[in-house]
Amino acid sequence: MEDYKKYIKDEKLLDDLEKLHKKKVVLKELLDSTKDNEPFVVELAGLPRTGKSVTVERLADFFKFGKINVVKTKEPAQIIKDTHTVEELDAMTKVDFNNKTLEISRKELERLKNQKGNSIILQDRGVIDNYFWYQMMYEDNLITEDEFKEILKELPLDLATMDRLFVMSASPETIIYRDYMNAIFLEPRKKTTLEGVSKLKDGFENLLSNIEVDDKIIELDTTNIQELDTSIIIANNIIDGMVKKIIKK
Repeated sequence: MEDYKKYIKDEKLLDDLEKLHKKKVVLKELLDSTKDNEPFVVELAGLPRTGKSVTVERLADFFKFGKINVVKTKEPAQIIKDTHTVEELDAMTKVDFNNKTLEISRKELERLKNQKGNSIILQDRGVIDNYFWYQMMYEDNLITEDEFKEILKELPLDLATMDRLFVMSASPETIIYRDYMNAIFLEPRKKTTLEGVSKLKDGFENLLSNIEVDDKIIELDTTNIQELDTSIIIANNIIDGMVKKIIKK
């Protein structure tokens, strides 16, 4: 095996990764020494270009290489697109589509929770993310205030199924910069615009004001954080949460 110290020249990064690795080893030993551990459910929600998808992939590899059973939920919007015709999709309103993604997100999460042996379930835009889109629809007058209040009644029940919810954001300027730096086309963006991203950010903050924040909900501003550091922060938080949950049990 190659000596990683030959390749990781950043001393702080090396120290962070070695500490994280040791914590993972302790977690694995703790999992092996206890029985009937419920899977630790993690969701990464938030604004585009804040590191959600790449972090989920890094987390999956990190735990997998430590022989900790980790699974990822399937992307609900893609499931809908794969199981409906173009005509059916065109006939759906934004509200209809979001209703279906929420339904599928819940079923997919329940399916993986019922599978034996899963220690960690990772969701990239999972169950709770749908509520942020309901917030946007309410602000766009696509659903009424009464309809939105009825929807929000389900939010505490869905939050109760989570062990960690990371709500990731960044400044609109940073998000647009990252969008240009992660693509090679120069045509005008349809969604990633200063106005559009600012509106999304306001919507996320408005919904969070309706949520009773506790230690399971982590708001993470990645404006001044590198993607790798974001993954390290979240991995540390997950391990700490899992250890606490197992010991408390």
